[in-house]
Amino acid sequence: MLFSLIPILIIAFFVAGLIADLIPRKLIYRWLGREAGWKGFFIAPAVGALIQGGLHLFPLFAAVFQESMGVGTSIAMIATWGMINVGHLPYEFAFLGPRFVLLKLGVCLAIPSLTGFIAHVIFG
Repeated sequence: MLFSLIPILIIAFFVAGLIADLIPRKLIYRWLGREAGWKGFFIAPAVGALIQGGLHLFPLFAAVFQESMGVGTSIAMIATWGMINVGHLPYEFAFLGPRFVLLKLGVCLAIPSLTGFIAHVIFG
């Protein structure tokens, strides 16, 4: 298993380096950094919900957001990334029903925002 992950991690680090150079830092500062203020706690979970992938994305998170984002918005984004899988939404709507899925999405967007705000207050 370890040997099968090595190529994926090498590619992930390479892509993380490329993306870190492609995304303008000012854009991240404005939408997810300290300049975003309270809006960042609502934008970060939306971004986290749209990101698809496994654990190989952590080098990407580190490269792009390490210096640009605040602690609270980073926690809100990564927490939502772990809670929502946009690729599963059609199946969830079909099998679980819209009422349940919308309730789940509301909770899965609200809790990371609250968690991010608390982390911001504590770690600032």
